[in-house]
Amino acid sequence: MEVPVKHNSETKEALILGHCILNMNTRAPGIAAWQGSILPIMRALQKYHGEIHQYPCLEAAVVGMRRWWHVKEQYDTFTFRSVARMLSKIYSNYFRRSGINKVKLLGLGLSPTCGYRYTQSDPSWGGRPKEINPIELIKKGSGVLIEEMMNEFSGSGIELEVMDVSLSLIYPDYESRAPATKEYPSTPSEALEEIEAFLQTEISFEPKEISHISGLKEDLRSKKTLVIPRKLFEIEFEKVLRNAERGIGISLIEDIHSDEEELKFMSSIYASMIGNLIVAGHEVRFVIGGFPLNDLIQNILEKLEEFFPRGSFSIKKQI
Repeated sequence: MEVPVKHNSETKEALILGHCILNMNTRAPGIAAWQGSILPIMRALQKYHGEIHQYPCLEAAVVGMRRWWHVKEQYDTFTFRSVARMLSKIYSNYFRRSGINKVKLLGLGLSPTCGYRYTQSDPSWGGRPKEINPIELIKKGSGVLIEEMMNEFSGSGIELEVMDVSLSLIYPDYESRAPATKEYPSTPSEALEEIEAFLQTEISFEPKEISHISGLKEDLRSKKTLVIPRKLFEIEFEKVLRNAERGIGISLIEDIHSDEEELKFMSSIYASMIGNLIVAGHEVRFVIGGFPLNDLIQNILEKLEEFFPRGSFSIKKQI
């Protein structure tokens, strides 16, 4: 459904975060340089002047948590691109209804779905697994979801700015890939400075907070996720931040649908993403707050409770 832009003389801005900026637990195995959130970015959100959004991880929802590393061609399918297109349309419609006329989209460097400046591409991938040289896969260009977001917003009347987080802030052993990614900042601190300029929001951090990334050779994910409605995230930010500081990944539920079709889609995507975390043995805590359950939360919980035995995940009212 095409939604007209609600015109406003003032600039109303929103930020869409790639999912694993706040929850590295949804990344493919082996490439998480944080236990959960990228903490300096997480803290800076408290100072950000617009709405904050986090899109669901489509890779985790569609393929699951035990997926191999993929290249763009493996996500460039009818099914996956259709899902990415629908998600992009839902966000565009929401911003139109809300009168938001400027959106900043922050993806993840090198991702086959969420990369912007660089992605990973090789048309020969498929079939029998083989040893690969990761640096040979790096190509200039955007991932599937970022492409669909840019296409959707191009005719929306909404100004879209796009950036992706440098691999120097998110990848273990980022140094081995750096020679093929000259457009990215080469150190974690420079990567944060770039994001600070993009968000026009101060990002404060201690050098020791990011020193672990240089020379890192292991995956750091905690396998712990806090699932929380976006509304509660805004109200209880300090409590959510304390969870993030303990290494718990943060996944927001975005109540942005406008009709039954969009509700059904968002319910399925969130249930699939969360369910795949549970299948992979992750600890998932679902906090619903003291509000009456809306249709989206109710649908997600019904899908999960129908599939999983009692006790597979926890549901709490308070963080």
